[in-house]
Amino acid sequence: MSKVALLECPKYDLNILKEKIIEGFSLIGFDPAQFQNKNVLLKPNLLTGAGPEKAVTTHPVFFQAVAQIVKTNGGIPMLAENPAAKPLQKILSSVGYQEIIAAEDILVGDMRETEVLLIDKPLKFKRFSISKPFFTADIIVNLPKLKTHSLTRLTGAVKNFLGVIPGLNKSQWHVKAPSAEEFSELLLDLNECLFTGFKPPKKFLHIMDAIVGMEGEGPGPSGSPRFIGAILVSEDPLALDMAAARLIGMDFGEIHTLTGGFKRPFGLSSPDELIIEEGKSRVSPLVDFNFPKKKNLWSKLLQGPFMARYFKNAFIEKPVPREGPCTLCYQCKNICPAVAIDVQKSQKKIPFYDYNKCIRCFCCMEICPEAAIHLKKGRWQWLIGL
Repeated sequence: MSKVALLECPKYDLNILKEKIIEGFSLIGFDPAQFQNKNVLLKPNLLTGAGPEKAVTTHPVFFQAVAQIVKTNGGIPMLAENPAAKPLQKILSSVGYQEIIAAEDILVGDMRETEVLLIDKPLKFKRFSISKPFFTADIIVNLPKLKTHSLTRLTGAVKNFLGVIPGLNKSQWHVKAPSAEEFSELLLDLNECLFTGFKPPKKFLHIMDAIVGMEGEGPGPSGSPRFIGAILVSEDPLALDMAAARLIGMDFGEIHTLTGGFKRPFGLSSPDELIIEEGKSRVSPLVDFNFPKKKNLWSKLLQGPFMARYFKNAFIEKPVPREGPCTLCYQCKNICPAVAIDVQKSQKKIPFYDYNKCIRCFCCMEICPEAAIHLKKGRWQWLIGL
């Protein structure tokens, strides 16, 4: 059985946050005295340099509350994260973390050096090069943001660990695992590697920022902020994500990191094993949450190396930049794992997309700071409705 504490939290107030998180620890049976004299790595979601109001990143005050709890209990907190495209130091200033880091005297890990972590019996991927601070930590505290995701449906505790892989190396994994199912299994291999590969094993804790989450075509600025008013705490990443899905009314059967995760050795193996411990004030589940568009049957059938480019462009949604919002920053070009985006040579004020190369991983949508990229249906996709 796996416990998840679900607590109501109405706003990003430092004292309220600390009180709620401590209550969450008590509900799942975690003693914060375990932080004493330990190097505690804090892993927020800092996808890109969007401000806190965009709900793209773990809120800075949420991070500060956890850091203060660690320090109060004798731990040494360190921030560790690998943003998708820009260097960490630049992102920290943009998202409101820099002043908190200075005020709390928090170490920032050097993410450039990596070490290899192996998994004994992976489904597919055995070897991961991850940033060195994850090897030197005694306790790893995962601080995901509750967001929808255009590829994996939900991004939470399991997905947030993709940030252990440095910078643009993350996007290359999309080439190795292009479909939603393959990419989800990659994430599960990575999580299993983290939970079973360290010798000795490390302690993990997961605390989700779901006060203001994201709905729509997340997890980047293309999604929309949505007040949820909750904090979730667990020692099991699958249980945490399962509870988050229930909170927003998302069918867990659509989330492959959960259905595939039940077969893994690091978390709950069935929805029946989930125990939700609620705080003093109950959190009401949402009934009208806006989910990402589902990929149609053709999108699933036509993925893979056997797929002809004609069918792909005719029947599968594609990311399309829009003139006006686009500033030609070319972050989309830098992150594209398929090298399908290039500098525009015509008069159009948008990047050039080669849709014959595009693998539909939607990394460009995820990273675009102006939310200037939208999904457009294939020219014959309307036939599927008939």
